[in-house]
Amino acid sequence: MKKTHSIVRGVPLALGLALVTLLSGCGGGVTNPPPPPPPPPVPPAAITARGAGVLVVHPSADSRFVVALETPIRITETGGGTADWNFARMQLFLGGKEVERFELGADFINNAGFKRIAANQNKTYSIIFRSNADDFDDIVMTLGFSDLKDGRQFTAEIGLATFENIDISIIPLSIPTHRIMRLD
Repeated sequence: MKKTHSIVRGVPLALGLALVTLLSGCGGGVTNPPPPPPPPPVPPAAITARGAGVLVVHPSADSRFVVALETPIRITETGGGTADWNFARMQLFLGGKEVERFELGADFINNAGFKRIAANQNKTYSIIFRSNADDFDDIVMTLGFSDLKDGRQFTAEIGLATFENIDISIIPLSIPTHRIMRLD
């Protein structure tokens, strides 16, 4: 009986082991795919606002106030970021002097379901303000926001000139408890 020292007949044992070692190192192994690229950085929010129609002065259905101002506004996010809407302030002026100021806080905006302004959002809202000043010649609305990226606080202003017109209604306005509605 002939004794064989090879893996393959006729190949010496040392050469066979070297071949197996070389072949096992060639491919067939598991390679990990490259890691995914990091996500792009979150851009900061940039918001513009303007009047979006006719500002309407109504008699107030609430006897504690003289008028209710119905103010349609358009809020547009243009930077690709996201922000929270924190307040809406209206100031009434007569002859360059402020005659009344009032504000809706984050609770009113949040209760109406409009706190978050998403990236690239472009929506119209109607905000209702009650007032005792029925004589004014200018209005400035200031909207306050906080950027979700870094907490930066910023504002957008809406001037009276951005509304198409001012109308006076004889119908008393009944105001929803949250005093803000979406008009889409």
